[in-house]
Order: sequence, then structure tokens, then C-alpha cells
Amino acid sequence: MTETVLPPSPPEGVRPSDDAPDLSVRAVSVLLLYFRREYGEERLRQLWSKYQLGLSLEYVSTLTNFISFDFTEQLIDALVAESGDPHFSRKAGRLFVTPDAMGFLYHALRIFGSVKAVYAKFIEVVPTLNRVGKFTIEASSSNHMVLSYLSRRTERNRNLCEGRMAQFASVPTIWDLPPAQMVELQCQARGADCCRYELTWHEPVRGWRLGAGMLMGVAVGTGMGLLNLGPLPVLVPSVALGAAFFGAWMDARQEVRRKDEYLAAQNEGLMQSLTDLERRYDEVYRSNLALEDRVAARTQELTEANSKLATALDTQKELIRLKSEFFDNVSHELRTPLTLILLSLESLLQRDPSAYPDAMRQHLMTMERSAHRLLKLINNLLDLAQMEAGKLRLRYQAVELHGLLSSLLPPFRVMAEKKGLSLTLEGGPVGAIHGDVERIEVVFQNLVSNALKFTQQGAVRVRVSEDSAHVFVEVEDTGPGIAPQDIPVIFDRFAQADSTGTRRFGGTGIGLALVKETVDLHSGGIEVSSEVGKGATFRVQLPKGTAHIREDLRDRRAIDMPIRRDRRTLPSLPALRPGGAAAEPAPAAEELAPLNAPRILVVEDEPEIRDFVVSVLRTSYRVLEAVNGEEGRQRALQTIPDLIVSDVMMPVMSGLQMLAALRERQETADIPVILLTARQEVAEKVEGLGTGANDYMGKPFSPRELLARIEAQLRLRDAAVRAAENERLAATGLLTSGFAHEVRNPLNGLMNAMLPLRESILGSQVDPDTTRAMLDVMEECGTRIRHLAESLLSFVRTSDRLVPVNLGASLDSTLSVLAWKIPPDVVVVRDYQCDVPITGDPGSLNQVWVNLLDNAVRAVGTQGQVKISTEHDGATAVVSITDTGTGIKPEDMERLFQPFFSTRAAGEGTGLGLALCRRIVLRHGGLIHLTSEWGQGTRCEVRLPVQGVEHLQHRGGPGASPRLPPGPGAANG
Repeated sequence: MTETVLPPSPPEGVRPSDDAPDLSVRAVSVLLLYFRREYGEERLRQLWSKYQLGLSLEYVSTLTNFISFDFTEQLIDALVAESGDPHFSRKAGRLFVTPDAMGFLYHALRIFGSVKAVYAKFIEVVPTLNRVGKFTIEASSSNHMVLSYLSRRTERNRNLCEGRMAQFASVPTIWDLPPAQMVELQCQARGADCCRYELTWHEPVRGWRLGAGMLMGVAVGTGMGLLNLGPLPVLVPSVALGAAFFGAWMDARQEVRRKDEYLAAQNEGLMQSLTDLERRYDEVYRSNLALEDRVAARTQELTEANSKLATALDTQKELIRLKSEFFDNVSHELRTPLTLILLSLESLLQRDPSAYPDAMRQHLMTMERSAHRLLKLINNLLDLAQMEAGKLRLRYQAVELHGLLSSLLPPFRVMAEKKGLSLTLEGGPVGAIHGDVERIEVVFQNLVSNALKFTQQGAVRVRVSEDSAHVFVEVEDTGPGIAPQDIPVIFDRFAQADSTGTRRFGGTGIGLALVKETVDLHSGGIEVSSEVGKGATFRVQLPKGTAHIREDLRDRRAIDMPIRRDRRTLPSLPALRPGGAAAEPAPAAEELAPLNAPRILVVEDEPEIRDFVVSVLRTSYRVLEAVNGEEGRQRALQTIPDLIVSDVMMPVMSGLQMLAALRERQETADIPVILLTARQEVAEKVEGLGTGANDYMGKPFSPRELLARIEAQLRLRDAAVRAAENERLAATGLLTSGFAHEVRNPLNGLMNAMLPLRESILGSQVDPDTTRAMLDVMEECGTRIRHLAESLLSFVRTSDRLVPVNLGASLDSTLSVLAWKIPPDVVVVRDYQCDVPITGDPGSLNQVWVNLLDNAVRAVGTQGQVKISTEHDGATAVVSITDTGTGIKPEDMERLFQPFFSTRAAGEGTGLGLALCRRIVLRHGGLIHLTSEWGQGTRCEVRLPVQGVEHLQHRGGPGASPRLPPGPGAANG
């Protein structure tokens, strides 16, 4: 191993100057030479001036000078940046062994040197040129070398490294050989301890045979002349020339052979490259074909999608047109009967107060307020439909907004006083605007009504102001404000700032949309500013003058009859009980119903709707009330009603949240629930039914329909209880069938032994051996019958108190009574690892095992395996029943534990088996879970607590027939 000595480092913290003796200028001379060749001397001087290098170009061009390592890196970075070539160092390094760079030394090496000698000599003289690094030859042969380079200064990048590699690789080119193959094994600039390179090269062919032949020819010619074989002057040149030619031929032959070997190696590499190129071409060709197929398929898909989108767009346009016509027609049709209702109610309310009982008058007033709210909603829908269809027309006239608001606000002040709010109008008369008075009234009615509805304390202020071109009206409240994320969509149709199930205030989401579109029709603008918790301010801007009037919107029809403006100006105020919020509650509803009537819990936050539902139900049922979902949940847990009627959107806790909470509790999991809501979309109904609701009714609803649905749910509940008992009886029948099947054999043996016994005892000759044998047979048969009878009794026996149950014995008892149903080719594997008994009702648990094992045996068919195992997992005993049957389809998994759902053919099961199993396991404080993969079998796992469970003390005792749960969860038998 050959290595160079590394000079000592400069003192720590001392940066060498640019002309420090770190590197000889010869180390970078090829860099300047290459730049001059490629870009010229002038460009090099411009570079020197541009980058403000510390040393002059003349200094760096003098080969006897030295430069610092930092300056070298700075110079290379400048050359790379100026040339724009990231491989500048590599290309410049190839000039290292050219005559321009080496001078006379190049020709001397070509004649007398070798590649290996040049490498060794170069490493030997490196310390005189490079004082920051050292080379070490780690391995060497005739045409192979491994060397390492260690620098005491870490290089910033790989520019110097690439230059070194190019210099070493170019050495064989001195003898017109291909560059050496140089493999970089590791790089210090990339975090290695040093740079390590592996070199492989071809040695040059030496022309020594020509000279040797000439010398030998001279010697032979001289000898021949001395032997008088011919004239000496003729023999020496001729023989020497012949021998020289022969030596030259030998040199040429050796050169050709070496080149043939080199060309063969090159050809082999080219063939390998050609093979790789052909393979890659095939891959690219196949990829192109696949890509073309995908592009064609995607183009076809896009064409079809565009066609479908065009069809859908046309369909959507038609639906929008039909919707607009529908709203238009329906709104007109509804206004007629509503007008008659309002007139009739108005006539009845104007009569003498003593003509009606107070309760009837309250109902009439409620009807009138609700009819006004409905009329306002219909008017808004009609206006929106007309705007969307482009049919809306405006009756322009001059309007002074301060005076208009002064006449518009008095009805709202009554409502404000009832809520303890102040409603004020600020400002004075302003310049007139031109617009449709009725439409402008609707704008401010909606804004003031919303402000009063959402404000619970404080004030609502209406301010009027103006400038030279516009009139401004601001409606400011001290309500809860609007969240920042809701402000951008608050004026969209059917959008609401609070669309959650617990929102406190109702609404359709069309009021502000109507306001926005009406203001836009008047060439005005509306904006809102709000801070959560501090209220909101709506600012309406309407233009003065007549320049904004659109003749295409002007209504030119004559007015045939006066319009009842007082009807349109009635606000949509929240309904209150007569007497305000502090009115006395109605008498307890339960006092009016029979004592044995079912109990109904009504959960509704709107007082009038709740009172109406209670009044409908109180004659037939005992009725309980709750004003929100949380109160309804608490009352349901306290009283366990027979049925619950609940609204969906309520404060504190929504109806769906209450329903989900009740379904999680064992005592309320099976209470029928009917949901009432104004949202009647399919998605809303699916969500409600998916949460566990038994029925879903939309508002408004018919009282007779509500009573009919309640009665139907109560009957279904009773039917479910009876069906559950029938399922239990069916399981008992299955066991008795097995008992009859199993007892037949010992009974036949008993009967067959009696005849020989009679003949042996009563015959002419007593046979003691026969008598003894028959008695043994009868005893064995009687023992088997008694064992079967005890198994059956232990299986169907229920207990009013909880007893310890050994799971292994319980499962074995079930298997013994089901043995007659198990086909001969079905293998039953028992693996009982739990010796700790649980506390429970053995009869109910046996019913669980019968249903699960019967399902497993049916799933396996005529051959397969059913594995029954138990294990002790902390405070839980785990029973698992696994079969190798057909499994359960994924779409059926979520419905497995629903009552009356079955995967069997019609008539082969009630669909209550697994629902009952789930109910019994839940009553024991446990869990039942089923996993299955279609075609791979099913595993049912039951987890039961090993300690006593207090929750088993339910109504009717542990042996009572369970009420079916509505929850989800394996194929019911």
C-alpha cells in the first residue's frame, strides 16, 4: 500500500489568505485552459472582474504560485456559474493529460511510461501540488487499482471530486487508449470518511520488437560479413532492415490482437446495450399501446359523460322550469283556501268573547297566527318562484323610507314589549326613492322580524340615513350574532346560519334570500356585519332618483281591486301562549286518561304544537311532556313510557340525539319512538330510521293519522313480545323433538327386554342368567332416559334468582339435546378453557346457545366443522361458536340482529332468534358480536361478566319474555 503524507492543518480559527500554499496553481490550470478554449480570453477576464476574485488572473496563470483551498472552490463555483455547465469540472479535467497541459512530459510518458507508473508517480508528487489532502493506494495490479483520497478540509460540493475523477480517467488517453473505467465507491462530500475510487484500464502495446529486430539484424549481418558470406556493407543494412520489418510485423500483430480484444469487449458491451435498448423499446411500445387503449377508453368515457351531462343539464333546466311552475301554481292555489280560513277566523274572533269558551278562543287565535305564518311563507315562495321564472313585475312609485318604516313598526313593537325588548326608529325624513312599496315592505318586515326573533334581551334599532345618491337603512340587534363562516351564504336560498338538529329558532331559509333578490331588483345592495355574541347589523342601500328603473320590470297592468295590505304586513311572530311566557300550565294530562291506558311521552319544544299533540292524545292515553331532548331522555329513563312521540330539531339535545341515547340503555332500548319533523326529505327519513326510530311523520300531520300510527306501534310491540315467546316455545319444541328422538332407542331397548324377562320369570323354568341380563339392559335404558329428562328440565328451567352457571356444562347440555340434528359428517370441536362460572339465568342462556348452535349447524350443511370454545379474559368469559359454512353476505351484516330479519327462505324462520339472543346477552350485562366473510364461514362471540350483575334485576325477572330491541347487529333463525 502506497500513501502520501498529509501536511499539518493551519491553526484552528485562522482562515488562510487566498494565496496560502494549499494547492499549486497547476491543480487548477486545466480549468482556466478549458475556459479559454471554450469561451475565450476576454470572457475569462470579464468573469474575473464580475466575481471580484481575490487574486489576479496573472497570478493564477503563473504555474509556480500557490492558492488557498477556499479560493479554489470559489474559482470553480464562478467558472461553473459563468459557463452554466454543472459538469464544467469533469470536462476540464479531461485536458489534464494533453500536450497543452503537460508539455514535453506528455511525449516522454508516451514513449517510456505506463499507465500504472503514471498513477504511482502522480500520487507520489501530489503533496507538492496539494497540501490539504492525501492519496493512498489500497490495492494495485497490472490494470487495476483501488485508491482513496482524504482531505482535511471538507469540500462544499462535488466539483473538485468530479475534476479528480476526470483527471485519473484520462491518463490512458496518452497512449490513444480509451479512458480508464473509474467507479466512485464513496464520497467524502456526501458524508463518507474519505473518497474511494476503483480504476480499470488497458495497458499500451510497446513497440520494442522493431528496435530489437533491427539490432539483431545488425549483429547477424556483421557476423555474416565477417564470415565472408557476402559484402559487409550490403549484408548489415539488408539483414537489419529485414529483421526490423519482422519486428515491426510482430509489434503490429500484437497491437492488432490487443485492439481485437478491446473491440470484442466493446462489441459485447454494445450488444448488451442493444439488447437492453430492444427490451426497453418493447416495454415502451407495449406501454404506448396500453396508453393508447386507455386514452381511447377514457375518451369514450368522457364522451359518454359529456353526453350524460348535457342530458342531465337539459333535465335540470326542465326540472327548474317545472319547479317554478309548480311553486307558482301551488302558491296561488293555497292562497285561496288560506284567505277563506283567515276570513272565517277573523269573523269568529270578532264576535262577543262570551260566545266561546276560553279554550276554544285560544285555539282560534292559534289557528289565526299559524295561518298568517303559512300565508307569509306561501307569499315568499310565490315571490321567489316569480323571480326565478322572470315573471315578477314592480309597481314603481316614490317612497319616503322613514315614513314607511314609521307605519310599519307598530305591530312589531307589541311583540318587542312582550319579549321585554326595545324597538326604536332613529333618523328623520330622507329623500324619496322609486320602488315597489309592497316589495320594500317585505324587505324590512323580514329584517325586523328576524332581529326580534333572534334577540332575547337588549334592543333592536332601525336607523335611516342618506347621502347625495343613496338612502341607507340599518337594522341592528343585540342577539347571538352570526358566525363568520355563515356570513357568505346567509343570503343564499334555503340556507340557514344554524342547520344543526339542535338549532333554537325555526325558519325556511328563504326570507333573507327574498330580501337580497328584492333589493337587487331595485338596483340596491345589502350587507351584514356581525360579531358572535354581540349581535348583527344588516345595512340596506337603495338608490335615489329614477335612473335605476328597469322598464322590463315595470308592471303596466291596471289594478282591478284593492289589496289587503294589512294581511301582507302582519309579521311572522313566534307563537306564545295567551298571557305570555308566564301563563299557567295546562292540567296534568294523565288525570284525563284511564289508569290502565298506555303512557305516551311527548317531546316538543314548540309550546303550541306540544299542547295540541297532548290534547289529541290525552283522551286515550296517559301523556307525559318534555320541552327538549335532554328532558325527554331523563323522563324516559325515570318513567319508562310505552311509546315516545318526539320532534327532531330541538334545543339542548335533538330528537335524533335523544333517540341514540335511549337506544344505548337496556331499559329503554325497545321503546317505540315516532319522530315528528318538518323536514321530509328522503335523507332525513333514512337518518331517523337508521338511528332506531320506529316511524317518521312529517309536519303538518293529521291527528287521526298520529293516533293510528301510535296504535299500530303499540300493537307491533305487543306482537313482538308474543313472537318472542313463540320463538322461545319453538326452541323448546326443538329440544323436545330431540328428546323424543334420543329417548326412542333406550325406550325400545326397555320394551324389548321386558318380554324375555317375563318369560324368564313366569315361564315353566326360571333362567337366572337371562333375568339378570334383561334387568341390566332395563337399568341402563332407564338411566339414559332419566339423564335425557334431567338435561331437558335443566335446559328449559328458568330461575327467579341468579345462580352460578358453568359455561362448559351449559354448552354440553345444549349439544346433547341437539345431537340428533347434527349430520354424521359434521365435526363438533369443543375447546373449553374457562373454568370460572358466571352468574345468570341458565334457561335464558341455554336458549342463546340453542339459537347460535342451530344457526351454525344449518350454515355448515351436511359436512364441515363447528368449533365451540370458551376462554377467560380478565373479568369477562368469552364463548365463541365458529363454523365453516357459507358465511353471511356483506349487505346483510348490518341488519343481522334486527327483529324479523332472516337470511333463510320464507317460512323457515321468524327472524327473531338473534334478536332474542342479543336481548338476553344484554340483560346479562354482556355483548354479542358476529363476524363473517362470504364463503368462508361465521364466528359468533358472546362476552359475559364472570361476576354478579345487578342489571339482571329487571321488570318481570330474568325468566320473563324479553321485549325485542330495535338495534342492529347475525342471521336470525
